[in-house]
Amino acid sequence: MRQFGMALLLGLVFSLTGCDDSEVMDRVLPYKILGSLGGSEIMVKFNFDEPTAREVWLIGDFNNWAVGLSNPFYPDAPLSQGAKVAMRMDPTTGFWTVTIPLVAGRYMYQYAIDQGIIVQGDPNNADKHELVDGTFKSVVYVIEK
Repeated sequence: MRQFGMALLLGLVFSLTGCDDSEVMDRVLPYKILGSLGGSEIMVKFNFDEPTAREVWLIGDFNNWAVGLSNPFYPDAPLSQGAKVAMRMDPTTGFWTVTIPLVAGRYMYQYAIDQGIIVQGDPNNADKHELVDGTFKSVVYVIEK
C-alpha cells in the first residue's frame, strides 16, 4: 500500500512540476541506492530538507555516530573509523546531500544540525527504529540493485 501511495505522489509531482524522474526522486526520497562501483560497497545518496541549517552532518551506526570535533573527515578516513560525514547544500534541489559507500545491510542514522542539534531521525523516512526512551532513529536498507 505504501508503494502505491508513493507512486501516486510521484505522479502528482510529475504532473504539477514537469520535472523528470531523477529530479523528483532526489526531492522525494530520503535516500537513493545508486549502485556498486565494482566492490562490496554500494553508493548511497542521502537527501535532507533543512533550509535554515548552516551545516548538516550525517551520523549513524556506519560511522559510530561521529559528530565530535576530534573525528576525522570522510573521505580522508574510512567511515568504520568514525569519520564525520559533512553534507553539502545542493543548489538544484535545495536539499543537503551526501553520497557514501556502505556494504549491504541495515543501518540506523540521524542528522546533526548546526553544532550538534540532533534530529530524531529523518522526517521524510517512514522506516524508523524506536528506542526505549521513545525517540527514534531512521533506518536505511542497503541492497545491491
